[in-house]
Amino acid sequence: MEWLSILEQFGIPICVALAFGFFIWKQNKYIQDDLSNDLKDKHDRLEGILVKLIDQQKKMQLEQKGIENSYKTLVEVIAKLSGNGLRDKFLRMQERNENKKYWKNSKWANYTFS
Repeated sequence: MEWLSILEQFGIPICVALAFGFFIWKQNKYIQDDLSNDLKDKHDRLEGILVKLIDQQKKMQLEQKGIENSYKTLVEVIAKLSGNGLRDKFLRMQERNENKKYWKNSKWANYTFS
């Protein structure tokens, strides 16, 4: 019976405004509590995925560095075993490859000289 007495005393517009205020308060509470927790969980999940991807990239870089070192060693061994000028040719090829790699990563790589 309290609602009826409040309705008689203040009128329908005030009661409707109070009901809307209560609804907005409940909706904001839901957004702040439940949705914030869901966003935090998804953020933590994406952060974990990002860390794993960075770790995997670092592993791949280390593997690639090992493969490059193995290749260089293999070229040097073949060059030392051949001894008929092939060594100089291999070393020049290797030096050119390293220069290309350096040039490709430099800031002048896309610069056109006139």
